[in-house]
Amino acid sequence: MKIGFISLGCAKNRVDSEIMMGLLKRHGHSIIDRLEYADIVIINTCGFLTEAKEEAIEQILRTARLKEKGLLRHLIAAGCMSQLHAQELLNEIPELDGVLGISTYLEINQLIEKIASGERVNAVKPAPESFIEQGPRILTTPAGLAYVKISEGCNNRCSYCAIPIIRGQLRSRSLSDIVQEAQGFINQGLKELVIIGQDPASYGIDLGNDADLSELIRALDTIPGDYWIRLMYLHPARLTSGMIKTIAASEHVIPYLDLPVQHISQSILTKMNRHHSEQELRDRLQELNSAVPDLVLRTTVMVGFPGESDNDFQSLCDFVKEYEFDWLGAFAFSPQENTVAMHMDDQVPDEVKAARLDKIKSIQHRITREKNRARLGRTEKILISSRSSANLYLGRSYFQAPEVDGITMVKSDQPLRKGDFVQAHLVGVRNYDMIGELSHEPSQ
Repeated sequence: MKIGFISLGCAKNRVDSEIMMGLLKRHGHSIIDRLEYADIVIINTCGFLTEAKEEAIEQILRTARLKEKGLLRHLIAAGCMSQLHAQELLNEIPELDGVLGISTYLEINQLIEKIASGERVNAVKPAPESFIEQGPRILTTPAGLAYVKISEGCNNRCSYCAIPIIRGQLRSRSLSDIVQEAQGFINQGLKELVIIGQDPASYGIDLGNDADLSELIRALDTIPGDYWIRLMYLHPARLTSGMIKTIAASEHVIPYLDLPVQHISQSILTKMNRHHSEQELRDRLQELNSAVPDLVLRTTVMVGFPGESDNDFQSLCDFVKEYEFDWLGAFAFSPQENTVAMHMDDQVPDEVKAARLDKIKSIQHRITREKNRARLGRTEKILISSRSSANLYLGRSYFQAPEVDGITMVKSDQPLRKGDFVQAHLVGVRNYDMIGELSHEPSQ
């Protein structure tokens, strides 16, 4: 059959979609880009925030219209929202032929056989106890890049987060499997491996051996080649001094870290169950900046958490101004089903949350623009991902993570190959993006 995919949400969902594609192709199916030519469309949903759930429902209903027009035979919903609301989705959206959850996507071929025979299938099961979510992949990322998922689930139990409810307890992938997959990507010529999980800093604590993030980094470093390792989603409370030293000493881990702090007010951190104090967070940031030269930091903050006072929010604004993170994602608290925070007193009105979100974004916009302006005149290593026009290419430097940060546009009067490193002289800033000109210095 011809099968089309729509993958919503985070990079972890993307990896799940890539594994499903690989399993389907191995079974003889064709993966196609044009949904109107597909026999089956699989929508991998996100269920973390209310907006994400709404987006998923809208996408399912839009795609269902292809069935009404006779252009599509079957429609399947997968992922986080399906894990939470499988039977509800089947009851309320008759166009859906099946739902599968966060781990049962490994059974995608069996599910399709059942659907093709006329069954309407709920294939959602509880999260497994060990890491099983791996398999052949068809990469859908820009040239030169692959995500490497090192764990599933989470034990942190932040009071606002539904991830442990959806994806279960932490289950780490074996170190040997991770290194084998990474080795394969490097052998294919890929130049950037982005390490992801719900919290990679917690990697290995469930394995019962000495495996942790430091050991994983050292193992990955033994793979020869010219490539980047990028670390994303590291919980500040789980990032140890030993990990910081390993990151600083690594040959391939670039000086870019995604460290979601969420807040700085002690009372809010406590209610969020973030497992660290305000001072411990400040100490960790100081340690990072001292240990890792040219460090670029991305963070995430949440506004409007229950009980967040004007003073709490002002402390967050002052903190963002003080530390000047290179990149910052901000979102308003959205109550998630079955989480502690959903039932807390002192819920903040939506209009207050919206105003606070606008303010924090405005503060960060100025900071990021000034950070980028300070990079003008530098020559940076750029991973070329695509070609925009005859003499303009798109790529990223080490200070730009895929999909969440800006890009670097590289002007070149000679052809550049997608997936290669080049050197570019940074000459301009446009919004969150950089403009560079090809340099003829070596790209090493």
